Amino acid sequence: MENSYGNNVLVHLDLKGCPLKIDYLESLFPKIREWGATGLLVEWEDTFPYSDRLVNIGSANTPSKAYSVEEVRRISELAKKNGLDLVPLVQTFGHLEFVLKHPEWRHLREVSKYPSSMCPSHPEALELVTLMLDQILNTIPDTKYIHIGADEVWHMRMCEKCSPIMKERLFLTHVMNVLKHIGTHYRHVRPIMWDDMLRPVDLDTLKEFGIGSIVEPMVWHYQPMESFSITEDVWAKYEKVFDTVWVASAFKGATGSCQVLPLIKVHISNHLGWLSSLQKHGNRFKKIQGIAMTGWSRYDHFATLCELLPVAIPSLAICLCTWTRRTFNDDLQRQVASNLGYPEGFLSSVPYPRPQPIASELNYPGWKVAVGVEWLENIRLKHRNILNCDQINTWLNDWQIKNNFINPMQIESLLRPLSELNIEWEALKQYLHTHLAEVYYAPTIDEWTGTLVEPLHQKLVTLLDNAKVQVEKNS
Repeated sequence: MENSYGNNVLVHLDLKGCPLKIDYLESLFPKIREWGATGLLVEWEDTFPYSDRLVNIGSANTPSKAYSVEEVRRISELAKKNGLDLVPLVQTFGHLEFVLKHPEWRHLREVSKYPSSMCPSHPEALELVTLMLDQILNTIPDTKYIHIGADEVWHMRMCEKCSPIMKERLFLTHVMNVLKHIGTHYRHVRPIMWDDMLRPVDLDTLKEFGIGSIVEPMVWHYQPMESFSITEDVWAKYEKVFDTVWVASAFKGATGSCQVLPLIKVHISNHLGWLSSLQKHGNRFKKIQGIAMTGWSRYDHFATLCELLPVAIPSLAICLCTWTRRTFNDDLQRQVASNLGYPEGFLSSVPYPRPQPIASELNYPGWKVAVGVEWLENIRLKHRNILNCDQINTWLNDWQIKNNFINPMQIESLLRPLSELNIEWEALKQYLHTHLAEVYYAPTIDEWTGTLVEPLHQKLVTLLDNAKVQVEKNS
């Protein structure tokens, strides 16, 4: 029965637009190995140091310049040192925004105004993705696997060249060409791909293309147990095509495109759903390779950041322990919480509603970032309650400020709570900038704080300044 779950446990590092500092990774890798991981699924995207014709799509053309070839090799060495296999993930069809946004590659778009999906019928399409694969596999030559993505190809059969071809055949022809390139030039490397685009393809077509012999599908599903729904017909079809499969769960980045704190309860339930599903269906296949626990940083290249990795380390630790022990209960959560340094009752699997108590001293890499983000969610509630209160809406709204139609008696009593809130915002900002810099490069910090912190604080500062001016005018 243990064969139903596989031996590999990969932790997904989604680095697109948010490279992690190597010192942080050096402290993180031993912990995730301790919690049960056997490898890393690394989605480099624009953090990989592509060169020559591809230089503009890679790290040399990003604000942080992370990573260099030497840094990629250092990350690979750190993984190996900690007994973690490093599996690169390279998108080869959809989710190519980081390539197709550039003018020199725009002509490869399936739909000219959308940068998401590539036209597989263009003669340069295959050349582009094989160049990407070559550069990554030559930089990380000892990898056992390469993940070619191929999920969520939103636009197909929409250009003149592609429209006469059936969608399933168009998709499989391109993917098979990518896989054949890997098989020809990197015989020691086994390809993996996401499975979602295969689900609607009929059995005869899958067999006709012979895809089952040259790739291992990674069946992904992120829903909690009560809505877990990999259907019987999907498993029945896959067992006739593939000898070996992977599965993929989520420990963060799958419950909302702008989620700030992970919904740990949902992610635990997702893993329990996978355990139940594999117990039932795992023995259909000659081999279940294992699981990849995804931790998406953003929903696509242009999306805002969702949960930061340090904030989701408790979720990752609990999900890893749930998977390796094949169960979850309150004792397991208490054990993991204690291992992470949480006092009794401070690690909640349900982070909302706020406010909630925040631990002052923890024991895992990046915990100060996690504390800062918990603090942010508490202060955001306080901020909304004050700035949306009846007193401000009734006596200090925009029209009243513009027209100097103010009752100073009402405004004077607002100065203290507004000033106290401003002091707390200033303290939080200083704390966050200090500790985010231990994990992330400056451009990521600027993006995250510019999205979640600065707009709210600036709105408060403007309101406080207006209140002070109005009081002075009427004194």
